[in-house]
Amino acid sequence: MNTKYCIGIDIGSTCAKTVVLSQDKSVLLQLLQPTGWSSVDTAEDIRRAMELVDRTGFEHVNMDLIAGLPEDTPEGFRRTLDQVIAFGTDNITIHTLSLKKGSRITLEGTRIPTVEEVSAMLDYADPALRRSGFAPYYLYRQKYMSGSFENVGWCRSGGTGWYNIYIMEELHSILSLGAGGSTKMVDPARNRIERVFNLKYPQEYIQRPEKLRANQEAFRSFYQKS
Repeated sequence: MNTKYCIGIDIGSTCAKTVVLSQDKSVLLQLLQPTGWSSVDTAEDIRRAMELVDRTGFEHVNMDLIAGLPEDTPEGFRRTLDQVIAFGTDNITIHTLSLKKGSRITLEGTRIPTVEEVSAMLDYADPALRRSGFAPYYLYRQKYMSGSFENVGWCRSGGTGWYNIYIMEELHSILSLGAGGSTKMVDPARNRIERVFNLKYPQEYIQRPEKLRANQEAFRSFYQKS
């Protein structure tokens, strides 16, 4: 059984998260080949992951999809969403592709779906999710999003992802573990917010434990002062 999942359960976690970019292999290969990955996740891989999550004892599962990925089509997006719903997750976030100026997709001029195609993907998602018992519970926008659309969180009854709301509304502290993580400390009574950042790359994160200890000390000191 996955050690990280077991630790999560032991400390009180109730939700596991997975990002399902697409069930279309051509989309996954377009995204992952330049990174050196030699294989892509298939529906069978996701099914096994869901079984592991279920055996571990998590109450909820959040899955993320992105509308507008390179090589994707409205038909491919529909197949992916239908498969994700069939897996039995109770929390799904539908993101719209947000292209950063320095991203490989932007620099290489990779073709991405048109605004009309992305619109068709989102137009399918809304009624499909509602028919399956989902309702929207949060929405936000980012810069450079395809078609100026939005990201929408959907859940079945009892499956609300409070973390998603906390991190956007800055109402709650977020303790981040791992390379590239950002810890946010919030004291609503005094209207104080402070942040500390983990080292970006895994090798740095492992080789410089003093930085991790300093961040943990900052977190402790913040609440001693509050």
